[in-house]
Amino acid sequence: MKSPDTVCGSIIDAIGNTPMVEIRRLNPNPHVRMFAKLEYLNPGGSIKDRVALRMIAAGEASGLLTPDKTVVEATSGNTGIGLAMICAVKGYRLLLTMSEAASEERRKILRARGADILLTPGHLGTDGAIEEVYRLVREHPDRYFMTDQYNNTANFQAHYHGTAPEIWEQTGGQVSCLVATMGTTGTLMGMSRRLKEYNPAIRIVGVEPFLGHKIQGLKNLKEAYCPEIFEKKRLDKKVNIADEDAYEMARRLARQEGIFVGMSSGAAMAAACAEAAGMAQGVVVVIFPDGGERYLSTPLFSVEDKCPLHLFNMLTRTRETFTPIRPGTVSLYTCGPTAHAAMHLSDCRRLISAELLRRYLEFRGYQVKHVVHITDLDDKTIAGAEQEGLELADFTRLRIEGIMRDLEILGIRPADEYPKTSDHVADMIHMTEELVKKGCAYEKLRSIYFNLSEFNAYGKLSGIDVDKIRVGATVDLDEYEKDNPRDFTLLKRTTLSELRKGIFYKTEWGNVRPSWHIQSAAISRKFLGDQFDIHTSSLELAFPHHENEIAIATALSGKPSARYWFLAERVLADDGKKLDEAAELTMDRVRAMGYSGREIRYWLLSGHYRKPLTFSRDRLEHARRSLKRLDACIQALGNVPQAPAFAEIDQLVYDIRQGFSGAMDADLNISAALASIFGNVRRINRLMAEKRIDPDSARKLMDTFRAIDRVLAIFDFGACADDVAVKALMDRRRKARQRKDWAEADRIRDQLLEMGVQVRDGKS
Repeated sequence: MKSPDTVCGSIIDAIGNTPMVEIRRLNPNPHVRMFAKLEYLNPGGSIKDRVALRMIAAGEASGLLTPDKTVVEATSGNTGIGLAMICAVKGYRLLLTMSEAASEERRKILRARGADILLTPGHLGTDGAIEEVYRLVREHPDRYFMTDQYNNTANFQAHYHGTAPEIWEQTGGQVSCLVATMGTTGTLMGMSRRLKEYNPAIRIVGVEPFLGHKIQGLKNLKEAYCPEIFEKKRLDKKVNIADEDAYEMARRLARQEGIFVGMSSGAAMAAACAEAAGMAQGVVVVIFPDGGERYLSTPLFSVEDKCPLHLFNMLTRTRETFTPIRPGTVSLYTCGPTAHAAMHLSDCRRLISAELLRRYLEFRGYQVKHVVHITDLDDKTIAGAEQEGLELADFTRLRIEGIMRDLEILGIRPADEYPKTSDHVADMIHMTEELVKKGCAYEKLRSIYFNLSEFNAYGKLSGIDVDKIRVGATVDLDEYEKDNPRDFTLLKRTTLSELRKGIFYKTEWGNVRPSWHIQSAAISRKFLGDQFDIHTSSLELAFPHHENEIAIATALSGKPSARYWFLAERVLADDGKKLDEAAELTMDRVRAMGYSGREIRYWLLSGHYRKPLTFSRDRLEHARRSLKRLDACIQALGNVPQAPAFAEIDQLVYDIRQGFSGAMDADLNISAALASIFGNVRRINRLMAEKRIDPDSARKLMDTFRAIDRVLAIFDFGACADDVAVKALMDRRRKARQRKDWAEADRIRDQLLEMGVQVRDGKS
């Protein structure tokens, strides 16, 4: 190794002899030592400096590279940067073809070093760049010299002669396992050759991304042209790493080890930790090929955005990347039901849409505080109590108990808080006092009104023009005397009948009760603060209710109560019209038609929340059939026979998770998410029919569906073959069928059906 005061002839003399540092805090095994080879400390910033120098030197030695030729290469960035540095020193022209998906940092570095860049379509990936280089060289062989890193033996020789001997020397020959990622595969091919010469027992682990990955600089060897320098036999093990595992490990390396590296280094480190965890003792060396600076325009270090979720914000009418006010936590408010009657289907959809959002946020790692407001004090509850001859508190208590039963039947997880209006009237009166002091509200004939003339942004959420509101039809439809018919009520003067029943609250203005608008504004503020992350509700409540909430909050704090407004569409009748409120379907009525809570939940979830959902028996029957397909797959996975291990199980698990999360990230596109699930169910059924799914693979698939079900809550894992009793019965039935004891087989089948296990006989 050169001493620190060594003077180099040029920058290329500084390539190689990179340092190795010990990984301490992230090492999962105290009996194993872990070292990282910091290849980003090469002068060009990556391990590819070694390869670029070796390929140019080989071209010069062969006589094929002459001063009149342009060096050409297909690269996603790092090899190109190394080549640009070498060519700058040696005076060669350089043309690089690269996918337009490459990071902006890499393009800037390349252009700064004098390279010309030819971008190829992003959807073609590396293949498009390679094809363009080969075309140029075929058509103009006298003009271009192609380094061709994918087929050039100089690629792996750079590591055979350089990187591997350095590792052997730096570890004192004590290396037990080497872990490196797969791109052109030259790193692994060269180091495997040399390290195995030193000690054949050294394990070489290659790290590959899954098909469909977004890890720049790496490739899955099935997704593109396979490098011809790659020899599978030179690896002792190949593992696949998911994108988020690689990203999170890169973030942890920066935070916990002070090492700022890129995506591929994160992938290598994640695999190295898994290897170290399973070792009794030894030394693991992991290669960090490049630094993190080249990924600042990518989502890699968006540590505050734990969930790459895009939501349609009704307030701005655009789909926005969701970023919470406090990193890692989400404050979520839901406009809940009114306790005057059983919930109708539109109420159910509003609450299920909110719960789906909460579950998905938690699935993505957020801690969510969810508050659902229940209105138990308004015109409807008072009228309902009077009609039934009950005290208001007794009437609403019975209705709230019914609401909670319906939520449980629908599989809706309880919110953190269910504040009732009647418990927080003092907060509503205090909020009104603040508004009056600010000059945003006024008293008239013992009622208090919000002065809309003081609020210029009214209508932004619903799109309504306040100047076009018909005079005489008030914003909140209340028949009270106001200065302006467009103003809305905050506190209503108590009527004589309400006074007689004791339904009133004393204030300096007289006996009043709060309006719906001040209720929501005061409760969301008390539990979640002046501004919280997400307000969920129904689109039909945008005007006037939510517009009034926004006006109140903005008058008090200068900003809307919520940053994101997540509004679900209503449930329509089969003819496309709004369900008649006098005959709206409740949970009890739909269940009386023969449908379970799980079937109703699936139907309510199955359409995108921003599109109206139409009620009909046909649609509920479709939901029933869909659930039966899921149930059949889950039950079959619980009963797969012994079979050879399925080699592609990790890729299949990755496809299931990515298909689901990719759809849900796009504004909770549940239709696409379910389509992905059913597409993979068909694939799994086909594999089971071909007897290619073994029990261990089946367990991985079940675990994947369980993870997804933390969001959807539609699967039934109740009676799978993990149940010892079910396994025993299935085995007895199989033997009965083998001896043609059909009566016994049928009896056991009926017993299994009673346990909730559906039995399918056939060739599969």
